[in-house]
Amino acid sequence: MSIINAPSLQDTVYSGECPAAAAHGYVTLAAAQIGDVIRLNKVYAGTKVLDAHMVAAALGAGTTLALGFEYVNGEAGGSDTAFLAPTATNAASSTHMSSKPVTLAYDAYIIATVAGGAATGQLDTVLTYEFRGQ
Repeated sequence: MSIINAPSLQDTVYSGECPAAAAHGYVTLAAAQIGDVIRLNKVYAGTKVLDAHMVAAALGAGTTLALGFEYVNGEAGGSDTAFLAPTATNAASSTHMSSKPVTLAYDAYIIATVAGGAATGQLDTVLTYEFRGQ
């Protein structure tokens, strides 16, 4: 398993008083392997994720991606499937979160986890969230 830091990980996400904001995660994968974790965005403690949208190119035969989070400080309680269960990405796809909103207790990385086969191609995510502070 490798950690892949997406270019979007360096982007600043909004953490002000606006009731809702969006964070765009993006990466072009080059043979990402089963078990690889892609860190797409970093959001702050108290963030309430309202929706997650994943758009993937045809990433390869048998590939799936899950979308979730892991805490930056290593705290237990992260979930690699909190926003999207493993979703087939062997053909171009667009999928939205189908669960209730999730509030993050600590600073967290928004992550995609590769399964099923090696993934090559473009991945974009859009996280709609409300920053509520700690």
